[in-house]
Amino acid sequence: MKKNKLLLTASIILYVFAVLLMAFTVWAFIHCIGVVSQAISAGQLAASGSEYEIVNFYLANCGQYFVYALLLAAAGLILHSKQPKSEVKEISANTAKVNTNDNELDKWFDEIDETNGEQTEEI
Repeated sequence: MKKNKLLLTASIILYVFAVLLMAFTVWAFIHCIGVVSQAISAGQLAASGSEYEIVNFYLANCGQYFVYALLLAAAGLILHSKQPKSEVKEISANTAKVNTNDNELDKWFDEIDETNGEQTEEI
């Protein structure tokens, strides 16, 4: 039971960190958009011909946090899937089938009664 609780706690913690990193990623992305647009409007950066530098700037400032958030969410999902499922099973009317043809079963019980009767007579 403690193992289940520990796995659940660890997966929740990983999910929380993933959400925090994703929020930071969005904030950093918005900040990067502002920096790049200011640099272009100030004439410090030309949009054409500097695509590599712009993409590199985005990846260096927010891409890695996005990847970390995905990895933490995947780790939380893996831990969550390692938890044993509850063993309570519901029986529905479709799964419980009633055998209406009990002739074979009655014959089998009759055969058992006959063999038991023969055994008790011999003793």
